[in-house]
Amino acid sequence: MLMDEFLPGFDLSVVHAHVFRVPAAECYEAARELDLFQAPLVRTLLGIRALPQRVAGTMRGRRTTTAPEASRRTFRLQDMVGLGWILLGETPDVEMVLGQVSRPWKSVAAAADTPTTPGQFTKFDEPGFAKIATNLRIDPYGNDASVLTVETRVAITDDESRRRFSRYWVLIGPFSSLIRRMALRLLAKHLRRPAQGRPHDGKSDRPG
Repeated sequence: MLMDEFLPGFDLSVVHAHVFRVPAAECYEAARELDLFQAPLVRTLLGIRALPQRVAGTMRGRRTTTAPEASRRTFRLQDMVGLGWILLGETPDVEMVLGQVSRPWKSVAAAADTPTTPGQFTKFDEPGFAKIATNLRIDPYGNDASVLTVETRVAITDDESRRRFSRYWVLIGPFSSLIRRMALRLLAKHLRRPAQGRPHDGKSDRPG
């Protein structure tokens, strides 16, 4: 599992999984290219997720702008690269892992000199930061179905930052989980569309 190579130890792990009645390769490609902005509520939720940073910036008298991810035309996994995330590794049709080092509890989450390569990410241990890794993984389930798993891990580099992140996560955690659940529902809807024109093969709708 690629995730274990880049962030084996962590303070928080959030996992969502779902079974889809499509082969693994098809499921992986559809999930990789899924545009979450097809669901308008996701854009709103992404803005809410960035609210603590905007509020903190306002209280400090700083000008803040709309969260970068909420102002884009699309929001896919590949769009995250360049928005503070780096591609840590990918096994085609199986798993993709993205990572970032940031301070999500601050008004300006990004910082200079944060990792820009997988090797730098793995070795990073400077106090005051959160190391965040998120993955997309597809495993075969029987002959014609797949299990999709999305996991996010967070490792905090010092005790004070761990306390700050805990306060941040109390507010943001529910919205973050809701975005992932909505993504799974959107993907399920997307994968059902091609099947509407195919004749029924007489098999059960249940995978396995």
